Amino acid sequence: MFDTASTAAVLAATCGEGAWADETFRRDSGEVDGFGGRLNGPPMVVGIEGDTGEQGGIGSSTVTMQATGGAPAGRNERLTTSYDCKKRKRGMSGPDAKIAPTEESALSRAIKSSIDRKSEAIFFPYEGTRFNSFEEAKEFYNLYSWEVGFGIRTSRGRTNSNSYTTKKDLCCSCEGMSRNPKAASCRTGCKAMIRLLRLKDHSWYISRSITEHNHSLSATCGEKKQWLSHSEIDPLTKDFIRKLRENNVTTGRVCNILGTSRGVGGFPVRREVIRSVCARLAQHNIEDDISKTLTLLDKMKVDDPMMVVRYKVDEGGRIVHMLWCTGKNQQNYDRFGDAMTFDTTYRTNLYNMPFGLFVRVNNHFQSVVFGGVLLTSEKTEDFEWAFANFKDIMKGKEPMTILTDQCQAMAAAIKTTLQTSRHRWCKWHVLRKAKQWLGNVYTKNTGFKSEFNKLVTEEVSIIKFERRWRQLVRKYGVEKNKYLKRIYKHRGMWARPYFMHVFCAGMTSTQRSESANHMLKGFIQRSAPMHIFVSKFNEFQNDRIAQEEKEIHVTKQMKRKRRIGVPIERHAEEIYTRAMYDRLYNELYHAGSYLIKGRGADEAYILVHYKEDGATDEKLFLVKDSGNFISCSCGLYNHVGMLCRHALKVLMHLDRTELPSGNILARWRRDVACETGHVSGQGVETSSLESATYIQKKLMVRRVLAKAGVERTLDESGYKEAMDALDKIISVRTTRVEEKKIELGETSEKPTSCPKRAVKKGRRQNTSLKSYKASLKEQNKRKKYEEDEISSTSDNEQVTGTRKTKALWEIE
Repeated sequence: MFDTASTAAVLAATCGEGAWADETFRRDSGEVDGFGGRLNGPPMVVGIEGDTGEQGGIGSSTVTMQATGGAPAGRNERLTTSYDCKKRKRGMSGPDAKIAPTEESALSRAIKSSIDRKSEAIFFPYEGTRFNSFEEAKEFYNLYSWEVGFGIRTSRGRTNSNSYTTKKDLCCSCEGMSRNPKAASCRTGCKAMIRLLRLKDHSWYISRSITEHNHSLSATCGEKKQWLSHSEIDPLTKDFIRKLRENNVTTGRVCNILGTSRGVGGFPVRREVIRSVCARLAQHNIEDDISKTLTLLDKMKVDDPMMVVRYKVDEGGRIVHMLWCTGKNQQNYDRFGDAMTFDTTYRTNLYNMPFGLFVRVNNHFQSVVFGGVLLTSEKTEDFEWAFANFKDIMKGKEPMTILTDQCQAMAAAIKTTLQTSRHRWCKWHVLRKAKQWLGNVYTKNTGFKSEFNKLVTEEVSIIKFERRWRQLVRKYGVEKNKYLKRIYKHRGMWARPYFMHVFCAGMTSTQRSESANHMLKGFIQRSAPMHIFVSKFNEFQNDRIAQEEKEIHVTKQMKRKRRIGVPIERHAEEIYTRAMYDRLYNELYHAGSYLIKGRGADEAYILVHYKEDGATDEKLFLVKDSGNFISCSCGLYNHVGMLCRHALKVLMHLDRTELPSGNILARWRRDVACETGHVSGQGVETSSLESATYIQKKLMVRRVLAKAGVERTLDESGYKEAMDALDKIISVRTTRVEEKKIELGETSEKPTSCPKRAVKKGRRQNTSLKSYKASLKEQNKRKKYEEDEISSTSDNEQVTGTRKTKALWEIE
């Protein structure tokens, strides 16, 4: 008979610490207990096979322990041992866990035996307890730590030359000491731990267990949840968090969603844990970003054979620019590419790369995207690369009009790459600084503000615009204001009267691009890596397609109730989309408030507005009808491609039952997706782009004749000869622009790495005099830039001059 201490000493001396390696407990009935420690019940025999152990002990032993009644704490009090030392082989390589699907787990054995152990924890880590895997052992010890009130973490381990882990320690979270003695820390040098060793069947067992702690233990559930090991999130929840983050849900909202999903009585997930999970997910997404991006683009090409991707790579294989257009983008550009906006204000990506969007409005007045381009900088050569490759992808077709902000580099690039396009500035960007630069004149003097806004938004006549502008600045004494002098100098690039003869589908600003950027932010999270950026941008385009399909369905299935009752209304409903019909109905409704005063010398109808008080407006509108085409001096049709209220009034006066064929642009028809985009007008087949170009040229010829003092009008053949001469003059002018060869992105060389990540600057110190001077310097620099931001002009931006004679292309 031996006591516990003497038995342990003999085992340690004979077989080393590993003598407890393969421990099985057998009851008299022969059933395997499998859970370390003596249980209440009849006497049992314990057989222990020795092992070389972690300390290198040799030999083995067979120990027979005879236990009598009672339920002592710890191991058996009375043991009868006999030794039969054998050397047992230890596993040196193999899988990470033991494959035993039918074997009962240690958790199950502990729960079953907990009834007989009244004073101990259910998951007490007895020495010799075996586990099929390390994860099972960690879960077991973590449950024990929850019962007691402390946290655990993985500590030291050992791996052999075969990369086979043979030892791992699980210790208390308070183990060790903080490296900084002055810092607050929960480390107290606690010795509580368990040591896990491997067996030849690749399972694990507890070879050493220390349960004493030198610190206070947590008592309540709220306290225990603060330990990191008790705040871990299961894989399903992690996947749910990943999906939320990929859909641009903020961390705070993720915490609220998870807290709500746990119910009223459940404990919410700690915000620190969720932030840690989100940080690990973000780090995982950043890894091998370029490879994931190329794989995604290749998959998109398989699904969309018409998709085109262009790269620009530096000498080191790092991507510089990337432009891609899907087949749907190219199809939309062929139908609605007569005018577009381009903007690069969106920078929400990991590399802080400007993202340019080519945006246009479709026949449902919805924003459609023609393509996207990622740039590393915003220099002239960068925009030239983007525009040249975009033009090449679209088979050399240039838009009639392109609207941008006042970026000088962008204007220079348009001048060399999109030579036939009319470049215009966004009116909102030009006028957004009015309040800042005009001061009290704009803010306190309400008369100036109302007159100024009415002038820049409503006036459509160039002559009246310039006259009213001079009267306005003289009236309020702002003739010398630098801001007003600058925007007046470049009024031809943004003012509405100079837009009326340029087809823009109603756009005078880059609002479409700004709106697309705003919608894009709802899909893409901040600091998104490139592959997620491309993926979410693809989802954004799919959402736009879904919205377009919805509008097509409404146009086809939802019948509109006619409210005016004139035949023109029925014809407009048949040919136009719902959105276009609603806009035309608004013009048709207001047409009733105009009176036809008579006809002028050129057989044009003179219209005047009849007000509600019975008075008539002094402003006159001239409408000329030539059978299959009708025009108005207000210029709405030339600008939008939709008949104005004045022209509709004349059509109703003439008892027309249909809209003139020459005034029906294919881009606004409901069947533009089914047809080739052509309508019959002027006796020839013209596309919407060609029709708008024809109108623009015809209007320019009329203005030239008016400038020359020619009173008679030309017939269609005369207009055709004049426009042919105009084409020759324009072609001569365009040859003056130096042709610049732009390197296209068609290359078999793919990028091997992403651009360098932008270094985030910290918060500037603003409490010192040096920082105050730096801030003043930055403000002055910004102010100077704003003064010069619209100082650059190109040939098509010149409006006025001191010369008495102008070139034909300078006549606006």
